[in-house]
Amino acid sequence: MKPVKSLLLFSFVSLSLSSPVLADLAPQNTPLTKQITSQPQISTQQQTQMTSSMEDKWTEWGLTEQDWRQYETLMKQGARGIWTPNIDPLTALGVEANTEEERMHYARLLAKKEFERAEKEIAFQIAYTKIFNELYPDTLPFKVGDSQIQSGNIRRIIYFTRIDCKACVIDMMKLLNYAGDTQVDIYVVDSKKDDSKIRDWALANHINVEKVKKRQITLNHDTNLSWAKYAKGKMPAAFGIDGEGQWISLAY
Repeated sequence: MKPVKSLLLFSFVSLSLSSPVLADLAPQNTPLTKQITSQPQISTQQQTQMTSSMEDKWTEWGLTEQDWRQYETLMKQGARGIWTPNIDPLTALGVEANTEEERMHYARLLAKKEFERAEKEIAFQIAYTKIFNELYPDTLPFKVGDSQIQSGNIRRIIYFTRIDCKACVIDMMKLLNYAGDTQVDIYVVDSKKDDSKIRDWALANHINVEKVKKRQITLNHDTNLSWAKYAKGKMPAAFGIDGEGQWISLAY
C-alpha cells in the first residue's frame, strides 16, 4: 500500500506544478488561510468577564448556579413563565418548590431580600422628602379631593406614613377630614412592630380615638412591606380600595 500512496502523492504534486491554472490559484490560497487563522477569538479576560457576569445573576439573589438553571427551566418550559412572566427568581422557586424544606429556604431568602430593598427605599425616601419639602414647602403630594371618593367608589383608604414625617401628618389630617365615614387604614412603615410607637404617634398627632375604637380608623404595622410594593417608595402615599378590592392610587 505504501508505493501506491507515494505514487498518488507524486502525481498530484506534478499536476499542481505543471498546470498554469492551478499554479495561478496557489498564491491566492495564502490570504484565505491567513484570514481563517486570524479570525478574532475571545480572550481569557473576556471569558472571565462573561463568567463573572453569569455568576452575578444568581449570587445577586443568594442562589447557586443549580438554583438559577432550575429557575430558567421553570420560566422557559413550565406554566409559571406564562402565568407570571415577570416573577422574581426567589418567588418562582419558592412557589414551585417540591418540599417544605425548599419552600422555607426560598422564603427566608426572599424575606431578607425584601427587607434590604425596603431599607434602601426608606433611606432614599427620607432624603427625597427632605429635599421636596425644602423646594416645595406648600405643595400637597396627593389629591385630597379625589372624585372617586366623592362618588362612593372607594370603600377604604390606605395611607402610608412614617413616625418622623411632619408633612405626612398635615396631609393625613386633611385626608381624614375629607374621608368622613370612609374607613382609613393607616400604616406606619418604620414602627418596627412596636405597638407603643404607633400609640405614641397617634396620641401626639391627635388621631380620633372614637374612630379608632369603632375601627373607622385602624393603626397598623406594615409587616407585609405593602408600602414598598404599592407605593414604590413614595411618602406619603394614599390609595383607595374599590368594591372589587383594586388599589387605586390617590397620589400624583
